[in-house]
Amino acid sequence: MKKYSIVTIALLFTSLGFATSVESLNLQSMYDGAKEVEMLNRAMEAGMKEHNQPREPILIETTEEIMDNTPIEEFQELKDKYYVERVLKDSKNTKVTVTTHGNMVKIETETTKKEHKPTPNGLSESSFSSSSTEELSLPHNADLRALTKEIKDGILKISIPKRKKF
Repeated sequence: MKKYSIVTIALLFTSLGFATSVESLNLQSMYDGAKEVEMLNRAMEAGMKEHNQPREPILIETTEEIMDNTPIEEFQELKDKYYVERVLKDSKNTKVTVTTHGNMVKIETETTKKEHKPTPNGLSESSFSSSSTEELSLPHNADLRALTKEIKDGILKISIPKRKKF
């Protein structure tokens, strides 16, 4: 069985003199649908034209620092304590954690910094983060329960007293 479209049927009825039947098919709804499709097509073309417009490039800049391979200095032995200092590059944005386990002291640093700068094209955001972990061994007579840490003027100072002999 052949399938005929509404337009084909309407033309057939018109050519055969069935004008009243053509009116009953209400071709207006078909024309309204075609107008809607044409409006959607124009909107899609306008959207594609806007999408394909050249844009300002987004600049992403990354920098990497080479790790410092200088030897790690151990705790200095003073008369009544063990002592070490570490310079912090950015003490305002650095979180320092000092923990102990066994006869080891673990120093963890995490630096995070974000900057927002206005540019001619809007706002630029840059971020920096780094972390480091260092473990130092201590002599058996270090009193790890009395460990003290202090950060002053960008310098981390760790002091551990020696145990008193019994």
